Amino acid sequence: MAENQPERPYQVLLGEGAVQDLNRMRDAAAAEAKQYPGDKSPANNANRTLYKGVLRELQDLESGASKGHHVLGAHKGLGDGRDIVVSKIGDGTGKPNHRMTFREIPGRNAGGKDARDVIAIGPRHAGDNNAYHQTAMRLGRSADRTLPELDRFGAAQVGSGGKAHQRNPVLDANRAIAHAFDGQKPLSGSRPLSETAFGSRAGSSGGKHAGKQAGRQTDPQQGK
Repeated sequence: MAENQPERPYQVLLGEGAVQDLNRMRDAAAAEAKQYPGDKSPANNANRTLYKGVLRELQDLESGASKGHHVLGAHKGLGDGRDIVVSKIGDGTGKPNHRMTFREIPGRNAGGKDARDVIAIGPRHAGDNNAYHQTAMRLGRSADRTLPELDRFGAAQVGSGGKAHQRNPVLDANRAIAHAFDGQKPLSGSRPLSETAFGSRAGSSGGKHAGKQAGRQTDPQQGK
């Protein structure tokens, strides 16, 4: 008889755009596994390593093992992201080159349990198609305008550097402010990770489906 799974402190929600991002990554990982079934080189395992890292980060966000890497902040050309948290994920070929963006959502606005609403998952550098531009677009935010309602989150500029002990208090403060903000609600159409093909059970098998050769990252949050 299977043991009961421990209660997870958060629910992860996936917006429609995030589901599309995951579908693309899964397909790329599967195609790579078919093309290079026995190749263990980082370059020919990049899509599989990335996909497994993304699935692992989703599970870690749900369990509370991860709180993200840094707060995005407001930057000209990227829009106001003072309520947005960023996770860094790599493909095994160098520094983490992909980003996952999400917002902390209070339980009263997410069906009872505090949530992490994932908005976009994609490359850090990809012109107008990078994860940050996709985040602003999916939230309907202007790339060059700050939002007065987000002043509660503090200064517009937030750095992504520094050690974890320097970044974690900022992340904790961001979460506390978000949980006290009634205007912080999930994107329309967001649904729980557990109800998608990328949930805990499917995610585990999905990682295997992406190829057993995918290299395991020791810390997907390292790098800048």
